[in-house]
Amino acid sequence: MTSIRALPESSDVGGERRGFALASVIFGITIMSIIAVVVVSTAADERSASRASRESTLALYVAEAGLRQTFGNWPSAAAAALKPGDSLDLGWQALPNKADYRTVIHRVDAGGLQEYSVVVQGRRTDPVAGIITIVGAAGGVPIFANGVRTDGDLYLSNGGVFDSFDSGNGPYSLTNVDTTANLFANGNINITGTTVKGSAAATATITLGTGAVVTGGSTASAAALPAMDINACPVSGYTATAKVPTGPGITYSSTTGVVNVGSNATLTLTDTSYFFRVIVLGNNAKLILPGVPHVSIILRDSINAGAGTVINQSMNAANVAFSSCGTSPTPAYWAMSSNGTASYFTVYAPNHVVYELGAGDFYGAVVAQIYYASGGGRYHYDAALARLPSNKIAVQRGSWAQLPGS
Repeated sequence: MTSIRALPESSDVGGERRGFALASVIFGITIMSIIAVVVVSTAADERSASRASRESTLALYVAEAGLRQTFGNWPSAAAAALKPGDSLDLGWQALPNKADYRTVIHRVDAGGLQEYSVVVQGRRTDPVAGIITIVGAAGGVPIFANGVRTDGDLYLSNGGVFDSFDSGNGPYSLTNVDTTANLFANGNINITGTTVKGSAAATATITLGTGAVVTGGSTASAAALPAMDINACPVSGYTATAKVPTGPGITYSSTTGVVNVGSNATLTLTDTSYFFRVIVLGNNAKLILPGVPHVSIILRDSINAGAGTVINQSMNAANVAFSSCGTSPTPAYWAMSSNGTASYFTVYAPNHVVYELGAGDFYGAVVAQIYYASGGGRYHYDAALARLPSNKIAVQRGSWAQLPGS
């Protein structure tokens, strides 16, 4: 009789493998879940980074737009009131498409020709955008960059000398004379019997007659320079009568704005600012200006000082300025002279004919519509005048830069 034996339970291999398969499935699901989470997280990070990059780029465009807007709508009066080291915060300004910018203007010069650093922050309203900061620069355009500058023709026939020096390095002397007495004319230049220690450039022709010497060379058919601005006249009217002392040979009316200084008479003006229509100096008459503080004389029509002398007691041309304003109803000629006593001042009359007369010494610079020099005088251009503050501001090319983020 055959017997039947049962297998031992320990030989149930399938039971043991059932526990291993469950662990493998759980492990696999865990790995796949981690991978899915990483993929989703990476996609979200890339999406956020792309959005942040887009918003930051737009913020840069906003800052650029703000810089251009600031340059195009320059706050002339507020910027002119800044002292070296001062800042002007124009605040946040809104732009379309949920953006705004903030401009801060810093004056960074030492007190002469203006230099401004213009810092603009641009931002979008999106919280991931951040702020982009860029900087540009603007500066004053020198008014007296040349010894003589005209918007028409320029004539030298005085038989004298045009040279230059820099009063910032000391008073004029044989040891600091240089050759930067440059001439520029938006027209023709004619020189006879005169030595010019500098260059001559004209948009039309240059004619060098007998005895003419231009040490720096001459350039005809030069590129034209923009016409000089004609300043507006003060709205307050002519200077009050009380500010102009009268006496023997001296008359003035604030109604007409005409100052007359008769032969051998002397008028001393001690205020800092004057507005007249006409000044006339008679034979040997003197107009005395202390020059400290700075004196500004604005003329509606003309000055005729050919027979007299303008005396700047400070002996610094930067301290006395004659300038024109408005458009004269009749052709108004300006006659300046150095008779016996050296003259120190600047002349800004871009819409007038200016005559330089006399055989003495003139220290300064001239801007005129047409300029004539005769009489054999000696003209000394003060190069320091090119560093005087200017009423004309221009953007400095190549000054754009993006500041690094914090």
